[in-house]
Amino acid sequence: MNTFVTDTSEKALNRELKNCRKEYEQSKARIAALDKIIQKLYEDNVSGKISDERFQKLEASYETEQKQLTGRVDELERTMSSAKTKSLNAEHFLSLVRKYTDIRELNAEMIQEFVDRIIVYKAESFNGRREQHIQIVYNCISAVELPSRHGKTA
Repeated sequence: MNTFVTDTSEKALNRELKNCRKEYEQSKARIAALDKIIQKLYEDNVSGKISDERFQKLEASYETEQKQLTGRVDELERTMSSAKTKSLNAEHFLSLVRKYTDIRELNAEMIQEFVDRIIVYKAESFNGRREQHIQIVYNCISAVELPSRHGKTA
């Protein structure tokens, strides 16, 4: 379980964070560049280099782009914060796993520390056998899909 959680969660989170950081930095740089462009446009308009109509069209276009980028930056900040929280939760889960490395008997305390909830689905027939899908939602890391005996996820 330790390797499974580390391999799937940590790699995916790191990849997500790397992509978010890159887009975040690019968006912040473009927002700063747009500020300079808008300032230059204003100066050109004041000095008579461009007409009022042209200034208004260009300014509106740049302002719209800047507003969209600002919204995207806010969204990326939330995503990065969420990814950080997920990483901390995975680390907490792994510390619980390490705490109980030599489990001989499952008790209520262990279940409360590890399991958020257990979802039991309606029983179904599979090749003449009655089977029931159960999903365990763990604290800290949510649900983990493990392969079943029949090649489907459990």
